[in-house]
Amino acid sequence: MVIALAVVIAVAVPALLAQAGPPSSRVLPRGAEALLGLEYAVLPGNAGTLDLFVPARGRGPYPVVLWSQGSGWTSDRGNLGGEPVAEQLVRRGYAVALFSVRSSEQAVFPAQVHDAKAAVRFIRAHAEEFGLDPDRVVAAGNSSGGWIATMLGVTSGEPALEGELGVTGVSSRVHAVVNFFAPTDFLSITSQMLPGACDRFNESYGVTRCHDDLQAFESRLIGASTLRHPDLAIAASPLAYIDAGDPPTLIAHGTDDWVVPYRQSSLLFAALDAAGVPTAYYEVADVGHDFRFAASGSVLDTEVESAHLDPAPPPGQQLTWDVITDFLDRQLDRRRDVAS
Repeated sequence: MVIALAVVIAVAVPALLAQAGPPSSRVLPRGAEALLGLEYAVLPGNAGTLDLFVPARGRGPYPVVLWSQGSGWTSDRGNLGGEPVAEQLVRRGYAVALFSVRSSEQAVFPAQVHDAKAAVRFIRAHAEEFGLDPDRVVAAGNSSGGWIATMLGVTSGEPALEGELGVTGVSSRVHAVVNFFAPTDFLSITSQMLPGACDRFNESYGVTRCHDDLQAFESRLIGASTLRHPDLAIAASPLAYIDAGDPPTLIAHGTDDWVVPYRQSSLLFAALDAAGVPTAYYEVADVGHDFRFAASGSVLDTEVESAHLDPAPPPGQQLTWDVITDFLDRQLDRRRDVAS
């Protein structure tokens, strides 16, 4: 089992992190003042680390996006790899906090949610010091990082998921969510895989039963088989917590994603819609498990669904960082500030 686990980690981390090497080789966002290596909580390894990038020009307080880079929960280096995201957002007047949580080898669910909430509380508690707006806090991420962002959005008011790490006595609520291709329902994910995707998944990650394998990402997150312990799988799935009080959410997923099937995002959109939550879902053709398409400028066939948004995004709208920040500006009521 130890050998199999090592194989999974060796293959999964490079495939899912898509991050910029060791910290010494990082290309930091241009146009930003960087505060690196902030400790939001005392955690093992690199977990608990937060790197903050604040626009070097302009006038705060700035809305802040907390981004955690996906890894299938196999890495504690979620503060690395989101630098291109930070550069896109900083130039549009957002501060960005790249943060890491514990890997599934360091702790099992709900530790990752406890960590993420501690990161939000740290940002809110130090907002004045860093020139941030504590009333405009966004959670965002890709893959397992998108799961973290979505869980932050849907679990406000869940005491069991709050934790007691780092700063306490401060709200961990976020005001909007941006989710790139997160897993949302652990019990249905294997059945939703694209034709042939499970074979590719098994070969790539050293497993035999796709996402239902005991050594697959979701089972390792909960520390048990998702099939034998469906109660734990449900407890770790964002769909279990959705209600009308959840923040506005933008979802993006590619139809060629062989790691996390795009129907996971369809389920999330439908559940948010049913709860009355303002939501937009961008389903992008011919895109895989990669968020870089939002900055590529490529013309991509995109199906847009929305609910409870006024105005609604136009049909076929290309998802770009301008579109994402326009969504955030509207949901955070920031356009009024820009105009004044």
